Amino acid sequence: MSHQMRLSRYALGLVILLAGCSGPDAEPPRVASLRTPAPSSAPATAAGERPVYPIGATDKEREAISEPWVACLVAEGGPKWKNDAGPLLQKGVRPADYPEGKKVLEACLDKQPEAYDDHQKRTDPASFTDNQREWYECAKGAGYKLTSPDPDTGEFGLTEVGPNGDAGSPKFLACKKKAFAE
Repeated sequence: MSHQMRLSRYALGLVILLAGCSGPDAEPPRVASLRTPAPSSAPATAAGERPVYPIGATDKEREAISEPWVACLVAEGGPKWKNDAGPLLQKGVRPADYPEGKKVLEACLDKQPEAYDDHQKRTDPASFTDNQREWYECAKGAGYKLTSPDPDTGEFGLTEVGPNGDAGSPKFLACKKKAFAE
């Protein structure tokens, strides 16, 4: 066996040995997570990624971001989809929720916009939970009557509509926007 081949095997063995030092039962180190900036509202470019509209986006902004999705729905399912798109987007419809349009919705899923918080819940659940808890604390501090946050997701709701208004009120949305750092 040549000297060079023995060195290659030695190097390979060393790499394998060092990679195994952490072992399958080793606990990963606990570190604080850093917030990443909110994605832009521009259509996504990576395969499988959906366009994201920011928290507090106006109806006009959501409509503009939705145009490619609506065009896809019409191309795949016909003109009736032009009128159906708005209500479906507001509901956050998924193909499984809409059996009669499942094929069309699946074909256009990568163009279907989603809210920033929904995107974060789907792609980064830990940050979503942290942001939900921050939102809860802000809303509670602003005087809203709230349900207890879900222990896993941090999601919560209003228990009553008081003088501050409902979930669409400016103070409540300001807390949400602050918590999700947009």
